[in-house]
Amino acid sequence: MTLFERFGMWVLHRFDPETAHRLSLMALKAGVAPMPGLHTSPALETRVAGMVLPNPVGLAAGYDKNAEVVDALARGGFGFIEAGAITPRPQAGNPKPRLFRLYEDAAIINRMGFN
Repeated sequence: MTLFERFGMWVLHRFDPETAHRLSLMALKAGVAPMPGLHTSPALETRVAGMVLPNPVGLAAGYDKNAEVVDALARGGFGFIEAGAITPRPQAGNPKPRLFRLYEDAAIINRMGFN
């Protein structure tokens, strides 16, 4: 992790998880978040349901629930991205708090919700 990336993580961890999530989306929209580009090699190529993926690491649903930064995320090195949902009306999601940091596991729990 570069010094810039470590600083960005330090800044984001000064905020509650949901605010940090919104700030990370804003950084991606503004083009200031470092994105490594696609990671691929013949050894990483994966075939799933008739599709060829450049690598098996994907971004699961929940991060970009409104599909606001798909282009920026595509430069993040993921083999696939699951983003957004189509509904007849916007949904508020679950009550707050709904994002939780698990420091010991280097993970988060996302309960923002698709009701």
